[in-house]
Amino acid sequence: MRVALLGTGTMGAGMARNLLAAGHELRLWNRTRSRAEGLGAEVLDTPAAACEGADVVITMLADGAAVAAAMEGVDLGDAVWAQMSTIAVEETERLARGTFVDAPVLGSKPQAEAGQLTVLASGPFEPCRPVLEAVGRVVDLGPEPGAGTRIKLVLNHWVITLTESLAETVLLAERLGVDPRRFLEIIEGGPMGPAYAQLKGGYMVEREYPTNFSLKLARKDAELITGLAGELPLARLVSERMAAAIDAGRGEEDFSVVVEVGR
Repeated sequence: MRVALLGTGTMGAGMARNLLAAGHELRLWNRTRSRAEGLGAEVLDTPAAACEGADVVITMLADGAAVAAAMEGVDLGDAVWAQMSTIAVEETERLARGTFVDAPVLGSKPQAEAGQLTVLASGPFEPCRPVLEAVGRVVDLGPEPGAGTRIKLVLNHWVITLTESLAETVLLAERLGVDPRRFLEIIEGGPMGPAYAQLKGGYMVEREYPTNFSLKLARKDAELITGLAGELPLARLVSERMAAAIDAGRGEEDFSVVVEVGR
């Protein structure tokens, strides 16, 4: 299929390579052009130029404002628009036009590079299923756009609060004179030990934070969640901790760097 991919950052670059590997004809646009070059596809100067004649248009951008700006003036024609960025529910509803597929993804840089993302697809996505399957496993969430975004925010709440809980547990271990590696060893493989804890806990213990999901983007998602969570307190507390780490200059690192706030 003829695919236009708008956004070739941490996630989009891996997606681009997998779309090409699956045999799709791909054109790219990115606000910083250099980040789109070298991926093996034609790079266009504007979103409108990249989308011209496309069967499928994919947006994989930082937030709702970036999606709105990129799509302003784009003539979709008969193309399916697969909106795969994580944005607010109301932004999804406001931006939807044409044949619109709400398909945010679960996963980070390693899964994007391996073509193993989980695509949370809602809306009329069957015409673009071959494109979605090129980047990962497709979960059918029904015919109404918006269902994908809602479940993505639920899942991100789990991941974000789990990581903060893990950070505090590592800090508690250090303050009690317990090697946090022992904690990770004991929970590994058991009912108390999700695999995610080993990944992010390893970063925290080694004090190295290679960016799979940047702190600034995780905080953006936390803020989306706080607007919906009402009196539920965890998301707001986590967002405040993330803000402190961003203020300390750690925003471009993996969001597990939030552990440094307490050290």
